[in-house]
Amino acid sequence: MTRHESFAAPATARRRQRRGPGHYAARAGLVLLALAVLALPFYAATEYYLYQKYMSTQVATAPVELTSADTDSWAAKIKSLPATSAPVVLAYHDIGHNKSSYVVTPKAFEAQMAALEQAGYRSLTTDEFVDYLKGGPAPPRSVYITFDDGPNGLWVYGDRILARHHMHGTVFLITGRVDRRPYYLSWNEIKRMAGSGRWDFQDHTHDLHLRGAVDAAGHTASMLANRLWLKDENRLETREEYEGRVTADIKRSFADFADHGLPKPQVFAYPFSEATEKVNVPSPGPTLQDLMNRYFAATMTNDSSRPLTAGRRAASARVVQRLEVVRTTKLDHLMSDIAEWTQVAPSDPAPLSHPARWTRDDGTGQHGIGALTGTGPAPSGSAHYVAADYRDMSSVDWTGYRVDATIGGLGDGTNQGAVQVRGGSLEPVDVSVSQGTLLLSVKGKHVGQAKLVPATTHRLRVTVQGQTTTVQVDGTVTLRRTSRRAAADITGGIGIRVGINRSGAAWPRFTALAIKQLTGAFPSSGGARQSVTDAHLMDPAAQWLSAPGVKAPFRISHTAIEPTGRTLSAYGAYQPGRTQGWTGYTVTGTVQRLSGPGVSGAIWVRVGSALAISVQVGQGQLNVLSGDADNQQLVGTRRLTPADSHRVSVTVTGGSTEIAVDGSVRMTLMARSETGGVAYSAYRDMTRHSWPTVGDLKMTPQVGS
Repeated sequence: MTRHESFAAPATARRRQRRGPGHYAARAGLVLLALAVLALPFYAATEYYLYQKYMSTQVATAPVELTSADTDSWAAKIKSLPATSAPVVLAYHDIGHNKSSYVVTPKAFEAQMAALEQAGYRSLTTDEFVDYLKGGPAPPRSVYITFDDGPNGLWVYGDRILARHHMHGTVFLITGRVDRRPYYLSWNEIKRMAGSGRWDFQDHTHDLHLRGAVDAAGHTASMLANRLWLKDENRLETREEYEGRVTADIKRSFADFADHGLPKPQVFAYPFSEATEKVNVPSPGPTLQDLMNRYFAATMTNDSSRPLTAGRRAASARVVQRLEVVRTTKLDHLMSDIAEWTQVAPSDPAPLSHPARWTRDDGTGQHGIGALTGTGPAPSGSAHYVAADYRDMSSVDWTGYRVDATIGGLGDGTNQGAVQVRGGSLEPVDVSVSQGTLLLSVKGKHVGQAKLVPATTHRLRVTVQGQTTTVQVDGTVTLRRTSRRAAADITGGIGIRVGINRSGAAWPRFTALAIKQLTGAFPSSGGARQSVTDAHLMDPAAQWLSAPGVKAPFRISHTAIEPTGRTLSAYGAYQPGRTQGWTGYTVTGTVQRLSGPGVSGAIWVRVGSALAISVQVGQGQLNVLSGDADNQQLVGTRRLTPADSHRVSVTVTGGSTEIAVDGSVRMTLMARSETGGVAYSAYRDMTRHSWPTVGDLKMTPQVGS
């Protein structure tokens, strides 16, 4: 073959040689497309399987219609409660048809949410709840609805029920168990729940909601609350090993939240409600609560050695006690319990006439206070002691009150009667009188004693103010004790006790008892008193506080006071502690940006007294309330011509509070010379609504006052 012949080839071969790279790319694309078409059914089936596995179908539940028979038993109690007060925290576990005692049926949960809605309750988000614990104002009648563990029933049943009744839920997740089907929620479901705005998610450990061995005998306890037994090394964990294990678990749970786009949790719920009181971690050194305080604003428990319902005492302790709801919880009992847990003012002119409000705590298992008043059977057998507490769950934040008691039947010098104040606190105070002796005790230890003029009846006055307890007997003998503890750690209500030292002795009896509220929450600032004449309410440099030492969340200019932050309520008092003696003044201002029926603003007067007055205006409604920022009662309402702003004027004199809105709607309330300054508060039902502001807020002294 010649050199030229070597280049000769068939025409087909020459055409094949001319095919470029595009030809092969096209053929490869066709092959891939064919493979994709063949794989599509398998991919769709896999995705559907995963969706079914990690996204359960929600079950529609039937609405519950509550009848009057359902509501009559609690309606009167709810109506008598304060319009604003510390929220009650509810603790649920699961919703479904499992027979476990911790599983509430969808029908029961539906009825409970319907009852709360009908009674005028709203539910808080965690942001709102934490804002309150940090010193924010008490919200309108509210509950904080929580669920432990993160079971799947919350998505399947609970979500639609919350939506129907406009409620919000908080779930404490064990993050290491998310996606463990079928019991626990999936991350897909959690994402949908968080996106709805009906739920937020908080911490319940990554994987320490377990019991582990805590000694060589194999006894088990909470793995979070206790050092574990290291079997291979025949010893307990050291404190350092324990703290490292707990810290690692918390940080792992935080990483789980972040990896799935959830905000960092602010609140922690103890597994098994086992906290600092039930651990084998030695002292001295950081407690479990100390460890939690490094990471969380508050912790939750269903079991506490002293009442810690949500409030100022619980905020100080960083532990909040919850009202647990289980399968056997009856609706009327739940509503009654919520009423009994709601904080009320320390005021009752005749608490002995309300026996249902008392709880016996003397270990006898008896009920009623007849044995303490002489109106019922005296204790029998070997009993030498009778005791009862008044409103033990709704008085945990009491301070600024006075107790007047008359104790009779002190016949032979061996029997005694006592009043306890600051009940359930870290330093309960007992004031005991016998025929001729007064004893003052703190936590059972005598701290003061005085001789009395011997008598069979003594009149006792105990005043609780801040950190000081003052005792008077028969108007003359006085003992006083001031605690070194923080004021929030020594708040609490009252109890009464009677005792005999020998069998057969006559029992003393309480013949009279009264509780009177004294001043409001703000103590004297120690600075110069502010005069009405010198008050400049809209001075940006003026001091506005929401609680002692807590700056109000206000943006203040010379034209308006505007709340800030992503909460639903805001409160601030002007120069508190320096204005408590104010009287004889008129405060005027225009409440603006009333953008909807759920938005309102209030101008307050007599702030610092137990009967401060709040003049609250919405688009078409005037509500007047009486009480301090933590506890108010509705005392009057009027309809207003609907508008997005209203001009409010309030005149304070020794004998009355005169209110005018827009110069036409008027109301007059009688007063008993209560004095005090001014405040502004605002409320909105949704964070997407703008805050209502107050403009042109001015003080004018009354001539001759």
